[in-house]
Amino acid sequence: MSIKNGFTIVELLIVIVVIAILASISIVAYTGIQSRANDSAVQADLGTFAKQMETQKADIGRYPGVLTSAMGFKFSKGSYGLDAQNYNVRYCYNSSTDDYILLANSKSGAYYKAQSGVVQSTAGTYGWGVCSQVGLSSTNPSQNGLQSTTWASWTN
Repeated sequence: MSIKNGFTIVELLIVIVVIAILASISIVAYTGIQSRANDSAVQADLGTFAKQMETQKADIGRYPGVLTSAMGFKFSKGSYGLDAQNYNVRYCYNSSTDDYILLANSKSGAYYKAQSGVVQSTAGTYGWGVCSQVGLSSTNPSQNGLQSTTWASWTN
């Protein structure tokens, strides 16, 4: 009587299938965690931006129409995605109402905005749709955080 050592092909296939299922569950969980981390980073950046804008308003009596690097705006650049026009951060300012909007696109595809000190989730838009949220019609954002791979000069 001989004893055979080893696993049958069916046993090996079952182990491979179980490993594949566990790996796919891990990948899905990791992707969700990564998306939430990117969303949180974008929201935190916008919160900091809104606070800095309030400081600018206190200093000069209104929100700035032109952003500069001296204002110290910092972004977690790896957390941003691109919209249909290859931008991820857009700024518009309406001088007649002293209202601004900074619209940002997270890598997860979610859009967030900082508007006159308030940060919130929003529907995705680009071009004229951004500036219309502060009462400007037929106006494209004049300053964008990123186009393709180069960030604007006002970002740090």
